[in-house]
Amino acid sequence: DQVTTSAGELGLNLMIEELATLAERSDMGESELEAVASVFAYLARKSHETTIATMLRLSRLPRKEPKTFEGFDFSRIQGRDAAALKKLSALTNLHARKKIALIGPHGIGKTHLAQAYGYECCQRGYKAYILKATELRDKLAKAAKSGNPAKTIGSLVKPSCLIIDEIGRCTFDKACTDLFFDVIDRRYDKECPNTLILTSNFPVINWDEFFTGDETLLCMLDRVFDKATVFMMKGPSYRGAGLDTYSVEAVPSAIKLR
Repeated sequence: DQVTTSAGELGLNLMIEELATLAERSDMGESELEAVASVFAYLARKSHETTIATMLRLSRLPRKEPKTFEGFDFSRIQGRDAAALKKLSALTNLHARKKIALIGPHGIGKTHLAQAYGYECCQRGYKAYILKATELRDKLAKAAKSGNPAKTIGSLVKPSCLIIDEIGRCTFDKACTDLFFDVIDRRYDKECPNTLILTSNFPVINWDEFFTGDETLLCMLDRVFDKATVFMMKGPSYRGAGLDTYSVEAVPSAIKLR
């Protein structure tokens, strides 16, 4: 049973009856079967590790020092809704096809949480992809200029978890805005588990300042938050919390008398 399970994880359609027949023909004893099971389990584990490593590489998430939920200091988070933030690791939004917005000042942990969500997705076999808002703008501008943006749009629709960091760091022109909302629209219609994570220092009410288009197009922003969980984060910056800070003072040199 363990062998067939491991074989399935390797993409092999091996029935238990086939294994029993093979064992009988090869006159395998219990020890030989255990050895075979061990080999298959090892191969399945290596295959899983390779798949995750590939997903992390393609996601553009940091791999040397990955941001994880375990590495986030949740003790800093207070308030009646703090528990909801801690539950992000369950990937409920992914399976419910709900978006996530993390909004608050610099250094409070928005990007850490967004990256941790993407990392957890990869660990569970879901593709993730992260890019800065400025990178997204440049990517969409290049696609619009090419006259054939389908490939770029498809690459942004495909990941189960798409993370756009720092909305508000740049302004999208009309062409980029059109393509951005095309991505939003297509992801909205995906039936498989998926989520879109957005981080920003600016409240949602100001987001229309970062996109260019008529009123109808900007109403598409409503679709961004049609099914979404928005976390309004407040508090001091967490950056520099691990620094060793020393206070030193220079004093005048002693004057030598001749």
